[in-house]
Amino acid sequence: MSRTVVPTLLCINASYAQHACVCIVSLLENNKDLYFDIVVVSTEPIQGTEEKLKRSVSAYENCTIKVLQLSASLGLALPVRALHYTIDTYTRLWMAEFFPKEVERVLYLDSDVVVVASIAELWATDLGDYLLAAVTIPGSSRCPVYGIPESFGYFQSGVLVVNLKLWRRDRVFDILLDYIERNSALIADADQDVLNACLYDRRLRLPYVWNVIAPFYFNYHPLGISDEELREVRKNARIIHFNGPSKPWNYLCPHPRRAEYWKYLRRTEWRDYRPDDRSFVNWTKKTFGPLLPGSVRTALRKAGT
Repeated sequence: MSRTVVPTLLCINASYAQHACVCIVSLLENNKDLYFDIVVVSTEPIQGTEEKLKRSVSAYENCTIKVLQLSASLGLALPVRALHYTIDTYTRLWMAEFFPKEVERVLYLDSDVVVVASIAELWATDLGDYLLAAVTIPGSSRCPVYGIPESFGYFQSGVLVVNLKLWRRDRVFDILLDYIERNSALIADADQDVLNACLYDRRLRLPYVWNVIAPFYFNYHPLGISDEELREVRKNARIIHFNGPSKPWNYLCPHPRRAEYWKYLRRTEWRDYRPDDRSFVNWTKKTFGPLLPGSVRTALRKAGT
């Protein structure tokens, strides 16, 4: 029996190859009944890391993987304002160029996500006439900035199911680039803002479990959901997204699901990775910090800066 094929896109730079590999391995491990046609795109050569990536997935029979380089975006004025963003966040806007014309649907994943369950239900989502499916950021205050009616919500673009047939037919790429050119000063969260501003009324809402972002685990802002719903989302998470500046590959990362990253990292060619911030001072912070007096914690914090 032939398996369902899932065209899958990740967009990275060289420094994120390791994390993209963890994402891919977690996807393959938890979806052995599906077959993934994976395309990894970077705006810079990843050379030796490309071979490392391919060796990491060579043991899996449920995928093919292709690494491409896109330089087109480098000649455009694409605003990047947050420290944890790079020009590569815009690469997904070129997605129609990375797959043959017969591919009508694509799964897009940010490279800082870890898949912890089957995505068969996600992939089977009936898009109907919607251009894409994505998870709303609960409690987001971004809608008024981009003229989006509150009833539509502001979506997180790290996990997308995209109707590539409509994307091509409606020349969405041109619409997005035109918006960037006319509204550069408004754009804070890179292409996520652009996608929301242009496509908010063509987006199908997905359940939170398909993109469980950091605000579900940290008190960043009020989510506007009940404690019971929050517990259910955490319990039933299918895709964990380590968005924002706190990443699981950092030694001091406080994310409660950080072990998921290390679990799949051990199955890659980067299994011997050691965090840059692993030091005696940070080990002391992590091990004894909660037990120390406030003055000592302050001294340690200053020592680590």
